[in-house]
Amino acid sequence: MAWSQGYLHARHHLAFMIGLCLAVTIAWQAELHMPRPIQAWIDNFSDVLRVDDGFPQAVVVPVELTDKEKHWAVVAWHYFQNNYHNETGMINSVDGYPSTTLWDLGSYLMGALSARELGIIQEDELNERVGRLLDHLATIPLVQDKLPNKAYNTETLIMTDYNNKPVNGGIGWSALDIARFGVPLQIIVWGHPKLAIKAKKVINRWKFSHMVKDGELMTGELNSSHQLQLHQEGRFGYEQYAAKSLTFLGLDVTQAARYDMGVKVVLVEGQAIAYDQRLPRFYKGTHNAVLSEPYILEGIEFGYNAITLPLAQSVLQAQINRFDATGILTAVSEDNIDQAPWFVYNSVLNDMEPWATFDPDHKDASKFRTLSTKAAMGWSELFDSPYSEKLKVALAQLYDEKRGWYSGRYEATGEINHAITANTNGIILEIMAYKARGPLLTSATKE
Repeated sequence: MAWSQGYLHARHHLAFMIGLCLAVTIAWQAELHMPRPIQAWIDNFSDVLRVDDGFPQAVVVPVELTDKEKHWAVVAWHYFQNNYHNETGMINSVDGYPSTTLWDLGSYLMGALSARELGIIQEDELNERVGRLLDHLATIPLVQDKLPNKAYNTETLIMTDYNNKPVNGGIGWSALDIARFGVPLQIIVWGHPKLAIKAKKVINRWKFSHMVKDGELMTGELNSSHQLQLHQEGRFGYEQYAAKSLTFLGLDVTQAARYDMGVKVVLVEGQAIAYDQRLPRFYKGTHNAVLSEPYILEGIEFGYNAITLPLAQSVLQAQINRFDATGILTAVSEDNIDQAPWFVYNSVLNDMEPWATFDPDHKDASKFRTLSTKAAMGWSELFDSPYSEKLKVALAQLYDEKRGWYSGRYEATGEINHAITANTNGIILEIMAYKARGPLLTSATKE
């Protein structure tokens, strides 16, 4: 009796100990399945991601485009012919849908400037198209008269939410989107005198200082009470890309531009990958995805350097290693898709999960994982390797002659993702112009 009473008194302690052991076991098993960190951060960034001769090597540019590549560029320009609004100068972000963002307008302008470089359009058409857009951007409604809203209706120029519903006063601004738009603005100012005055009117009206603070990028969001709230925006990869653009506008983005702050290294498919240590689980779900697109844009617009080249090579090599291990052709980036949830992020790594695919609500979207057309085109044209040739073969069926390039192909079914967008087609035009001219912003500023 005494023993049983003692047991009853002790059972709560026993239950606690058993629960603690189970928790430790579960955590240990989870840790075993997490990507393994290579080592603590090393001061010299290039030492962490040192690459060898076996990695894909950057293609030497400029080179003359093949007839096939010239045709690919013309196909991409068809998208902008089909989705241009003559009265506003705007371009739809998605084929036939009258909405746009500053990021997609940036991709359109880069596409138009690239089409001019490639001789697809002449200077008069460029001046007419881009000039009309810049005229309207100098007068469109701004969030609290400071910066452009995250989304606009392309027919009416009304500020909207991401579902293209009008929102009085807007929903806020994106520093990353505006930075993307800043790249073609700089090319216009340097290389197109008739458009430069119009571009400067836009630059002088927008109050860029509100999107930076203490050297970091700041997004502006309007809450339910319509009060403006500022939050840091950007994660490793896109953050540094955006900072390069905003440096040209004289903004203090010294913290955002750094490659040695808040970054860790992990193995994915046996390859060292740099990632942002601000994990979504600790930062209200803000993803820290490692994606192809920022590293492709770095190369075609700014040109690679001793830091960005090994970063790009490592992200590409992980995708090659996945193909070697699984036989699945891999080129991942964020993309629109042709069914709900309509947009997904295909990553090399997100929140310590390799090859995570998720939607804007942070829900798993693995069944929509795709081979991204713009990523496949970028990697195949920027780097020379047998894998590049495999990607080029896959690209041969991913466009409509009259409408432009599709966003990609679904891994699970092999079916084409029939979404057609300004971003995909603009980047493809950029890639072709890069191959023919070299890094686009560097070429413009040199001239």
